[in-house]
Amino acid sequence: MEFRKKNNKKRDSKAFESFCSKAQHLVELVLFFPFLVGIIGILTEISYGLYAGIEFNSALNNAVSTVATSEKNEENSTKNQIEDEIVENTKKILNSRKIPYSDSLKVETLEFGDFYVIIGTYSYSYAFKLVNLFFNAIPEKFHFKNVVVTNKALFLPNNYNIYENDLVSNFNNYSGAQNQEEQEDEQTP
Repeated sequence: MEFRKKNNKKRDSKAFESFCSKAQHLVELVLFFPFLVGIIGILTEISYGLYAGIEFNSALNNAVSTVATSEKNEENSTKNQIEDEIVENTKKILNSRKIPYSDSLKVETLEFGDFYVIIGTYSYSYAFKLVNLFFNAIPEKFHFKNVVVTNKALFLPNNYNIYENDLVSNFNNYSGAQNQEEQEDEQTP
């Protein structure tokens, strides 16, 4: 019987050691958890910032091409009106893509000879402010800049409407006339 009592004591001590080991792991997890949340927060905010920058570049390019293809007349072809239209379209695109702080968007149009250089700036300020209380690892704002160079002629007034049918028929007429000339040249010795 004494032998069993000794075994019980050994079992009790092993169970106590196992309990202490589990408690130690729990304490270590609790101490490490704020750092883990901070690292995840930093990575998340940086990825959101980079995503916002990529979407801003895409939105500005799309807005410039949309404004360039819209019908221009004498009333909506001034530099300031083009700039306002680009800003409005870029904000719409950013809002549709769920990119926050589109009010920090600024667009400036510079004129160089036959080209417009459109410079867009956008600032993304992050939402997870808790990380900077402890680490100060993220800048206050992410600033993005995009430059789009486009031909000035795309923004000039144009009253001539070109339809696809006209282009196709003109091309067919031109290619048909060219083929007839080639056939006539082959027939004349």
